[in-house]
Amino acid sequence: MAGRPDFDAFEAMMAREECAKRFFVSFDYTGDAETEARFFKQTGRVIVLLTVRQILDEQIAHRLA
Repeated sequence: MAGRPDFDAFEAMMAREECAKRFFVSFDYTGDAETEARFFKQTGRVIVLLTVRQILDEQIAHRLA
């Protein structure tokens, strides 16, 4: 389950690599995961949260836009 420490590391990587948008894939997320992703969006970066289930069920087309 991905949570705050994972997002902290991910954001650091995005800053280091000067990335504006990245996809974060996990089996599940903690309750604060979507809040954390919105915070990074405020910094001009976008983190798209995807679950393995969404990928396997092919329900990701609307999330990739």
